[in-house]
Amino acid sequence: MRKIKMTFKNVYAISETINELSNDLNMRRLELDSILKSIESTHTWIGNDEASYYKLIQEKYMTALKSMNNALDEYSVFLEKSCKAKESLENDMASKEITIC
Repeated sequence: MRKIKMTFKNVYAISETINELSNDLNMRRLELDSILKSIESTHTWIGNDEASYYKLIQEKYMTALKSMNNALDEYSVFLEKSCKAKESLENDMASKEITIC
C-alpha cells in the first residue's frame, strides 16, 4: 500500500491554490452578474419568461456560486490555520527535552 506524505509546504501550497481558485471563481461570478444585469436592464429579451429567468438565475445559480466561493475561502483559511497550529506544536514538542528516571 502506498502512503501519502503531506508536508507543511504541500498543505500551504494547496491552501494557496484553493484561495486562487476561489478568487477566480468570485471574479467570474461578478462578471456573470454584471452581464446578466446588463441584459436585464437593456431589455434584450422581452417575454413571459424574462422575469422568472432572471429571478431563477439570481436566487439559485448566483446564490450557489456565492456559497461555493465562501466554502472555498473558508477551507483555504482552515488549511492554513491548521497547518500553522500543527507546525507550531511540532516545533514546540521538538524543543522539549524528555528525561526518564
